[in-house]
Amino acid sequence: MRASIAIAEPVSVEIELALTWAGGALLVLLLWALLVAGQTNLLCALVLAIPLVLLAVFRPQAAAVCTLVYLVLLGDIRRVVAQIAAPGTFDPLLLVTPVVTVVLAAPLLFRLRLTDTLSKMVLALLVVMGLEVINPKQGPLSIGLSGVFFYIIPVLWFWVGRGLGSPELIRIILYKALLPLGLCAAAMGICQNFIGFLPYQQAWITEVSKVYTSLYVGSSVRAFGFSTSAAEYATLLELSIAAATAAYLGARRTWLAAVPILAAALLLSGGRGLTIKIVAAIPILWLIRRGQKVSIATAVSMIATVSLALLSLSFVASYLATPPGTQRGNSAVQDALSHQLSGLAHPFDDRYSSAGVHSNMVLTGFTEGLTNPLGRGLGSTTFAAQKFDADTDGGSSELDFSDMFIALGLAGGLLYLAVALFGVRAAWFYVRDTQVYIGLPVFAILIANLGGWLIQGQYSTCAIVFFLLGSVVHRGAPSRMSNAASSPYGSLS
Repeated sequence: MRASIAIAEPVSVEIELALTWAGGALLVLLLWALLVAGQTNLLCALVLAIPLVLLAVFRPQAAAVCTLVYLVLLGDIRRVVAQIAAPGTFDPLLLVTPVVTVVLAAPLLFRLRLTDTLSKMVLALLVVMGLEVINPKQGPLSIGLSGVFFYIIPVLWFWVGRGLGSPELIRIILYKALLPLGLCAAAMGICQNFIGFLPYQQAWITEVSKVYTSLYVGSSVRAFGFSTSAAEYATLLELSIAAATAAYLGARRTWLAAVPILAAALLLSGGRGLTIKIVAAIPILWLIRRGQKVSIATAVSMIATVSLALLSLSFVASYLATPPGTQRGNSAVQDALSHQLSGLAHPFDDRYSSAGVHSNMVLTGFTEGLTNPLGRGLGSTTFAAQKFDADTDGGSSELDFSDMFIALGLAGGLLYLAVALFGVRAAWFYVRDTQVYIGLPVFAILIANLGGWLIQGQYSTCAIVFFLLGSVVHRGAPSRMSNAASSPYGSLS
């Protein structure tokens, strides 16, 4: 018997090697055929997708980190590929992340054991989203499927974080991925403001200028770093500032040096709402770092401190803003500063600020949850709603809370509000239960981006936020059990 086993083992290894070489040869032939056929977009997508999928199967933690990095860099990856490939009706590079996300999340969902309220609510939210995919009010089914792409795929990262987001992995993502990439994005954006855009970036600007009108501030183009849009770039800067400030408060003092660079880039990005949110979030982090318990006194202190910070921001902006009637400068930096400072200095003046317009859009979104309690459909607030159906009333309210009331109806909107509420609560306890230089940045990112967790088209930031949201309940997830067999991936060490 032993002899037969000894003979069988080498044969098995030889078969595995033969299959590996045969599979590799077929893959090379497929890639070569795509290159010859001129399918460069699909070729590049496969070259990026195959390693990530293999990592997702064999090294899921590494795949999670690499996929998040890919998402942050996706904008420039697409622009470079567009320079060397023929334009197509759809970019297959956008499908790389959904495929990897499903491969990462599926084993965790198949062995799901719900032990916490937040996870139960997120699962219920996914069920409602799935039902809203086929809501006929949104128009063709293609619009509902676009909602899967923009909303369900980012929410799946919650389960990836819940299953894999150990404190050690969060440390790697924060300090070896998010903050370094945020700094690089800030440097790229500042160069775009002061120097200009690289040739492949300028080619993309020329291509999208007719449809992407919000890319312009006055006569100048907003900086976008290497993100897919200027809005995603500004959100990435906001998350990085929140993480760097929290890292400093958590005794990682050197990260304070990154804050001025990130803040300058955010100021030049024109993201006024994001500037307000990060200024409001920093006093909250300071109070939490002092270890104050949750009480009425703490809440009053937070409200007073945040109000003082916002009043100070408006006062400083009014002092630095260009006087009314003064001609704007022609440079990108002058246009960006004028746009940012005038809006912060006069937040309630429609001549300088769009706060009134956005407020009406948000209020309309919440109201629609009451007047249309079954929702308009998952894809009704996405780009596809108007692209595939010109007669639709679709469109985003630019706030995820009101978007969910529009798309999912009253029950779905309330469920999403509950997810945010219990998510912040879980993050609060996460700060207490983990090392402060890990827990506080996670809490900072969730608080600073509240209201923007699930904004269409912001691929990287939405995935990062929901991954971190899942990580705050990682300790209650099955993958934390000491028995490696209990995890669908085996040992997580």
